[in-house]
Amino acid sequence: MITCVAETAALCGESPLWDARHGLLRWVDITRQRVHAFDPVSGVNTTVQLDCLVSAVLLLEGSDALILATARGLARLDPGTGALSLLHDPEPDLPGNRLNDCKADPSGALFAGTMSEGAKGPSGGLWRYGGGAPLRLVSGLTITNGLGWSPDARRFYLVDSAAGEINVFDHDPGSGALSNRAVLASYAPDQGKPDGLCLDQAGNLWVAIWDGARVECLSPQGAVLRRVDLPVQRPTSCCFGGDDLRRLYVTSAAIGIDKPGLDGGVFALDVEEPGLPATPIRSTVIIGPTGPM
Repeated sequence: MITCVAETAALCGESPLWDARHGLLRWVDITRQRVHAFDPVSGVNTTVQLDCLVSAVLLLEGSDALILATARGLARLDPGTGALSLLHDPEPDLPGNRLNDCKADPSGALFAGTMSEGAKGPSGGLWRYGGGAPLRLVSGLTITNGLGWSPDARRFYLVDSAAGEINVFDHDPGSGALSNRAVLASYAPDQGKPDGLCLDQAGNLWVAIWDGARVECLSPQGAVLRRVDLPVQRPTSCCFGGDDLRRLYVTSAAIGIDKPGLDGGVFALDVEEPGLPATPIRSTVIIGPTGPM
């Protein structure tokens, strides 16, 4: 049974991330420009207010600082003081683009997706920060979403929400290279749009379906294994958390909803198969104005 654990009324809740170091669920509200931390023990949700759009939050190796994807580029946040320092913009030549979904791969390299603001066209791409100059791995995307790796890191999953597709690639765990792109699953407009995703330890994908009021569990071959209905129209993303990684957290959006109820809340569901933990970004892969930081 899925329950609402935080009635936050986020306009566009996104990027849930389990911070096992502090027992917190970190997430963002893109539209309200906020970084949140939810404590499931106390039920308290704390907020850092920014002055720019923020679409993803990530952990940083060896530090309590967080890495954010913002409309200005990648940034480093001190969650205690709220101090924000910009690090790098992968696409300064594309002012109509911004960062969207970002995650660390199992080696600690950063995969950063970009999108056309307002989903105006396929100018978005996928970048890899692995140390040295960032590399654009995929082009021609409109809304880059749903990044994830199989348990052995040999398969990589990528959503383009505008196209309604979940793509799968072969992934080289050593170099981060992607190859053999294929469509794992596609959705007709009346089925909703795939958005954020995460993987469990069996290699199954858990996918939030925007405008579909549900989360789906897909096999590595794309078969639907389970559907979990939600009391909100626009679930946005999901991650595994808790001490045993058997609690699935789901963010949602209230934006565009005429009569929001629990829309924009954070939900939780206990599952049998544990999830994969979030990997912190290696400090050496973040590129700043003077080189690796």
